[in-house]
Amino acid sequence: MRSLRAHIGAVHLVPLFAALFFVALAASEAAAPRALESEANPSRPSSQAYRIAAGDLVSITVWGQEQFSQDSQVNGVGTISYPLLGDINAAGLTCLELQAQLEEGLKQYLKRPQVLVKVLRYSEAGTSVFVIGEVNAPGVYPLSGTMGLMQVLAAAGGTTSRASDEITVVEARTGEIRTVGMEEVFTELQSPGSAAVAPGDVVVVNGKPKAAQQRRYTVLGEVPKPGMYDIPADTPVTVLDAMEAAGMLRTRSDGRREPHAVGMDEPEIADLEHALLTRGDVLVALNLVSLIQGDMSQNLLLQEGDVLTIPRRPLMSVYALGEVRNPGKHSLSSGSTVMTLLNATGAVTSSANLAEATVLRVVEGQPTAIHVDLAALLRHADPEQNIVLQEGDALFVPCKGEKRNAFLRLVPIIPYLLN
Repeated sequence: MRSLRAHIGAVHLVPLFAALFFVALAASEAAAPRALESEANPSRPSSQAYRIAAGDLVSITVWGQEQFSQDSQVNGVGTISYPLLGDINAAGLTCLELQAQLEEGLKQYLKRPQVLVKVLRYSEAGTSVFVIGEVNAPGVYPLSGTMGLMQVLAAAGGTTSRASDEITVVEARTGEIRTVGMEEVFTELQSPGSAAVAPGDVVVVNGKPKAAQQRRYTVLGEVPKPGMYDIPADTPVTVLDAMEAAGMLRTRSDGRREPHAVGMDEPEIADLEHALLTRGDVLVALNLVSLIQGDMSQNLLLQEGDVLTIPRRPLMSVYALGEVRNPGKHSLSSGSTVMTLLNATGAVTSSANLAEATVLRVVEGQPTAIHVDLAALLRHADPEQNIVLQEGDALFVPCKGEKRNAFLRLVPIIPYLLN
């Protein structure tokens, strides 16, 4: 009788346990959206303000459905690939907006989908600001703390002489375009807001009207300081002036100009004999070596928009063999010397016989040996030993105890070297 009563009591408890289970399940489902929403805000920046950018890595978690959870990177066109739903536009949405879009799409497969979206890793666009226009160093700059336009412009090297008093800011979060005056930038510490920037914003420093801009010319190529330079309104600028501005010349105390850094000091780099002056559709060939030596016919007056280009000498293939640290084929500018090749090889080894080096050159199909005393070149800078190399030349450095006629063992592989 006692066991029968216990059995009847247990039967009556089953509906009670079932009711409690479904109440707990409903409570957990009701709590899930709040839990997910509380986790949906990445710590930097706030998900309510931050809009997902191309390159971001986002985590998608579907509560209770592991097979639908994944990490996805936003591609260059702003979409992510998601099972069942295909490509989804994510760039420009907040985490909460992408959650809502995924939940709506998953309703055709799940009864009550609960989705959590978090940004695991921010792309450069998500943590940086883009600065373009009339600044000295346009580019992408990371935002730190509460940077405003003043700090952003300072990071970009400041504005150029052609910058106007207005700055345009394109807000990544809203797409709005606002104009900020330079006075507001300088007073942003007192009244932040209009001069504030956010991740992904584009800062455009506007230029003055063309009539108010300074006339300029450009120097490009193998020069120490390529860039754009002003033409003063009351002072003519010549090719020599441009070379000095670009760091190719320096003026001595007696007023004479001499080569500096690039040019006659390093003829293997800059092809000064074949410089070009571009003026609209016209190309003018200039020999700057002759100009430096006194040929003033090459010293043309520059005009607004002129471009002076100093090309690099064409490359040639030469070889270093024997006791050098990096033997093999090397591509050097035409006009390069034995010293240039040694620098490219990382110098000679401790076993090198410096006095018995040889430059092997093929002349009309026949191998020719040119003796080079590397000891005199390296220790005494003997210019006669610094031979100008030609296409296909091979520098052979024997080891101690070997003579320079050891190069004869290379004759059978000359065709291989030339190929």
